[in-house]
Amino acid sequence: MASSTRGTRVLTIIGALALALAISVAAIFLGRWQWHRHDVRAEEMAAFDAGQSQAAAPLASVLRPDAGQLPDGARWRTATVSGRFHTESLTWLRNRPVGGKPATHALAWFVTDDGRALLVDAGWIDAGAVNRPGLPKEQLTLTVTLRPVEADDGKRGDSATRITPSQVPQPPAPAYPGYGVVAEACQDPCGPLPGLVITPLPHLSLGPHMSYAAQWYLLALAAPTLVVVWFVRQRRETAEIPTATREPKVRRRRAEPSDEEIEDAL
Repeated sequence: MASSTRGTRVLTIIGALALALAISVAAIFLGRWQWHRHDVRAEEMAAFDAGQSQAAAPLASVLRPDAGQLPDGARWRTATVSGRFHTESLTWLRNRPVGGKPATHALAWFVTDDGRALLVDAGWIDAGAVNRPGLPKEQLTLTVTLRPVEADDGKRGDSATRITPSQVPQPPAPAYPGYGVVAEACQDPCGPLPGLVITPLPHLSLGPHMSYAAQWYLLALAAPTLVVVWFVRQRRETAEIPTATREPKVRRRRAEPSDEEIEDAL
């Protein structure tokens, strides 16, 4: 009986240790994932600060025409470019709120004076707006903030869900990499395009990922520690059982007096 109880206890301890190790391994992986997300945000914030700290420059000096994708040094850079909108390429980007407000953005190709095309976010309107403005056809000078195109989610239709060339009509000229968010359009006077509101740049922050990573790493340490504490407590309680459960000595019952003893006593 004692050996069976001891075997059950050993199996319980082994199972608890295995569960604790599994929790620790999972927590370590989740902690590393949160740490990676923190690093990605920190890198993006550094690129934002570097790009926005530089003065606006002509687009041709920021982007090489033969670049296959937006260079890291061009992310969040402010550039100026002159040309005309390819108005037939106007595509509306849905489900892209601004400041918590439902919004629809105007995407279109802007044909530059050097014979190339840049995809731009020309501005936004309220998502529930019935009348949608068109884009001007006259010569313009745009000030844009450069960003890499978004990953295509494969959806197709009469509107876009991602800012990517694959969800708008084909460019009318060789395309620059990335896209530009219009900060200003200079006609007479300079400002937003008619009927559109300028799309603000996002507010970047590190977020809580470093704190989450620390919590996962603490869990990775705590899981096996709790099992060890539980094991030590079990050993201590087991050692105290024999002393506490000893059987008390049985007192011998005194025999009943005989008749002669009763008569003598009288």
